[in-house]
Amino acid sequence: MRIVHVYNQLDPRNGGPPHVIVGLAAGQQALGHEVAFVSEDDPDSPDLDSFLSDHLDPVPVRYAIQPRLFRPGRTRADFESALTGADVVHMHGIWPVAPMLASRVCREMGIPWIVAPHGSLHQGALGEKRLKKLVGMWTLGYREYISDAAALHVLNEHEAEGARHPSYVGVSLPEHIQVIPNGVFPDTFQSQPSARSFRQENPDLGDDPYILFLSRLHPGKGCHLLGEAFVQVQREHRDVRLVLVGQDQGGLELLMKSIREAGLTDRVHVIGPLYDDRKHAAYREAAVYCLPSLHEGFSMAITEALGWGRPVVATTACHFPELTEHSCGLEVDVDSRSIATGLSYVLENPTEAQEMGARGRALVFQRYTWSQIAAQTVALYERVIEDSQ
Repeated sequence: MRIVHVYNQLDPRNGGPPHVIVGLAAGQQALGHEVAFVSEDDPDSPDLDSFLSDHLDPVPVRYAIQPRLFRPGRTRADFESALTGADVVHMHGIWPVAPMLASRVCREMGIPWIVAPHGSLHQGALGEKRLKKLVGMWTLGYREYISDAAALHVLNEHEAEGARHPSYVGVSLPEHIQVIPNGVFPDTFQSQPSARSFRQENPDLGDDPYILFLSRLHPGKGCHLLGEAFVQVQREHRDVRLVLVGQDQGGLELLMKSIREAGLTDRVHVIGPLYDDRKHAAYREAAVYCLPSLHEGFSMAITEALGWGRPVVATTACHFPELTEHSCGLEVDVDSRSIATGLSYVLENPTEAQEMGARGRALVFQRYTWSQIAAQTVALYERVIEDSQ
């Protein structure tokens, strides 16, 4: 089967979707399928080529598309070339222009396509720039992009339930809605990172326990709540530190406001984004991983933290009920007091925290590997291909 994945940018610095898409493609390739990518990335980007070669062998064809809204003939020719021979096309994201334009060409060529919203169809996400999104739905072709898809690939039951009751979307969604979560490469968690330990790289940490936040520093990630919660935790746990790993997208200032007011800036370590073994070292040496998001699709960071055997404290808005179902972390309310209470509980109960981590690690290997996830997507493809014939 020839599978084409379409997204706007596969650069790994652009958050979770590029890592998810490449991981899924690698799992599909390992099952014997041919994969290709279509994106708007620089066709000569050595960093992106290196990223792909780290996970895929052979490295698949990568088509660089520059959507030309005012030159539709040229755009159509670009997509035709990229999509010729595809059995199915997996579109990623709702609002990027590239997959929406690709869907038009798929329709003309008779190629079925799947849409993976990556969390973009729940009410929290749609509430942001709502008017702009509704205009896009009804005037720019996004409505048909979604409604004419062969299936919707969602990440969890919460997202599926929202998709089944889409009155707030203003568009009919595909009848077939399939829940398939994200995955990880199990080999990543089987050996010690080759880099120096995280504490060696950041000697100011000393031997103090630290809370790890590893994600984009975006307001939607609940950064202000984490800052307030850390101040509360510090009242009882004077030795604990807070480590922030990720790109600042407007959330750092919100987080640091409470920290500065409490005079705790020396207990907070702003590391910036990490993409190599240093990221995994940060997980391994953390006392607890915390994600205080206001809304979340399927968190790769939570999955990675569990893979490294770390207990997790996450808000209920992360929609990761497995934390409670498998006793591998704590789901807390979306407020700073609840987050602080959860973090303090983990810090005060190291034996139980270790047991949480062990259960979380087992869960990841049982349910969330890319080989398992890829097999589920291939089964979905086979079904929609059969239905389209």
